[in-house]
Amino acid sequence: MPATIAPQTLIDLGRQEAAIKYQEDFVNGQWSNLTKYAKETPGMASYDGQSWCVIGLLWLAHRAGDISIMPQTPTCSVAITTYQSWNRWSWYPAVGAQVMLGNSGFEHTGLVYEFTSTQIRTIEFNSNTSGSSEGDGVYLRVRNRSDAAVYGYGYPKYASPMVTADPNWTDDPALIKTSSGTAPAYAPYPGQDWFTVGRTSPLVLAAAKRLVAVGAGSYNPTADIGSGDLNAWSNWHTTQGSPGGAYAGYPNETIWRALQVPHSH
Repeated sequence: MPATIAPQTLIDLGRQEAAIKYQEDFVNGQWSNLTKYAKETPGMASYDGQSWCVIGLLWLAHRAGDISIMPQTPTCSVAITTYQSWNRWSWYPAVGAQVMLGNSGFEHTGLVYEFTSTQIRTIEFNSNTSGSSEGDGVYLRVRNRSDAAVYGYGYPKYASPMVTADPNWTDDPALIKTSSGTAPAYAPYPGQDWFTVGRTSPLVLAAAKRLVAVGAGSYNPTADIGSGDLNAWSNWHTTQGSPGGAYAGYPNETIWRALQVPHSH
C-alpha cells in the first residue's frame, strides 16, 4: 500500500540532510558526483557519478515511504513532462513543490519548503552557496520568484493538501482522502554513512540524549559522534533483540526508529 506522505515529511527529511551538511565524495582533488543517494534510491544506482539534484529528491520520497509520488527519472526534462502529464504542474510555488530551474527548467531542481510573495526557500541537492555552477552537497537556498532561472513547479502526489500560491489549484481528492497528512513524529533514519566518529550535528545530540534516557549509555550527550555513542547504539541493538544480526558498528534503520529520536532542526 502506498505511504500517505504529506509535504512536511519530505521537507523534514531534506532539512535534516542539509543540517548534517552531506556532501558528495571528493576524489583525486575534485568533487565526483558519487553519493549515497543514487546507491540507495531504487532504479538510480546506475546514475551514481552523474548530476544528482533530481535523484536527491527521489531519495527523499523513497525514504518517506513511496517513491512514486515524484517522477522516477534522474533528469529535469522528464520530470517536467511527467508532472504535466499528471496535471500537477504550476507556474506558482507551493510548500513541498519541486521547483525546476534553468533554461526551460532543464538544468537544476530543488524542493520548496517555504515561499513569500517575492521569494522561495528551497532544499537543493548537488548545490552550493558559492555561486559556482559545480554543486557539491545539500544546502538550503533562497531564490527570487522573479529570477529568470526559476522556470516552474511540479506538485508531487502528496496525500494531504498543499499550501500554494496558485489561485487555480485544486488538490486531488483521490489522493488526499487516504491520509491525515500528519508528518512523522520522529527524525528519519539518516543512513549508515552518517554514523562517523567526529560527525557534528544537532541530530547527534538528540540521539545521544535518547540513548541515555533509555539506559543504553551513561555518557555525557554531545553534538559530536564519539565511541560512547557507537557503544550505546550497540547496547540498544542488543536490547532490541539484535535485529538484522550482529551489530555492524552503526545502527540500522530498525533500531533507529525504535529509539524515537525527536526532530532536531
